[in-house]
Amino acid sequence: MILSNISKRERYVFSITIIIIAAALLYNFVIEAGFKKWRILNNEIAVKRARMAKGIRLIKRRDSIIREYDEYVKSAKNISNILNDMERQADMLGIKTSNIKPGQEIEKDFYKERAIELQIEGEMADIIKFVSQIAKPPILAILKKFDFSLISQNPSVFKGTIILSKLII
Repeated sequence: MILSNISKRERYVFSITIIIIAAALLYNFVIEAGFKKWRILNNEIAVKRARMAKGIRLIKRRDSIIREYDEYVKSAKNISNILNDMERQADMLGIKTSNIKPGQEIEKDFYKERAIELQIEGEMADIIKFVSQIAKPPILAILKKFDFSLISQNPSVFKGTIILSKLII
C-alpha cells in the first residue's frame, strides 16, 4: 500500500515521526496531566497541613482563650465596670464627662444591647481618641449618635453628647 511504495529511508523517517508524535501525545496527555494532578494534590496537602497547624495552636491556647473570654463576659455584664472604664479613659485623655445615663437592656435574639448616653467636653483630637479607645476591648462599645458644638470661649474645645451601644452576651 502506501508504505510499500516508499523507500526504506522514507519508511525509517516515517516511523521515527510516528514515534515522536506518539511520545509527544503520551507526554502531553498522560505524563503532564499526572504531574499537574500531583502538584494540585501537594498544594491541597500543604493547605490542610497549615489549617491543622493553626488548629493545633488554637487547641494549645484553648485554656488561655477561655480565660480571656470569661473575663470579658464577666466584665461586660457589669455595667458599672463599663462606665468606670469609660470615665477612666476620658480622664486619661483630658476629656470632661458628665451626665452619664445608662439605658435599659434591650433583649435581641442571642444577646442584649444597652445604650449609654454621656456628655463630653474636650478637644476634637482627644474626643476622636476617646471614641476609638472605647470601641476596643475591654469596653467594645459602638458609637450610635454624636452631636457636638463649638464652645465660643475656646475655638479648639467641643462640647456634645454621644450615644453608645454596648452588646452584652
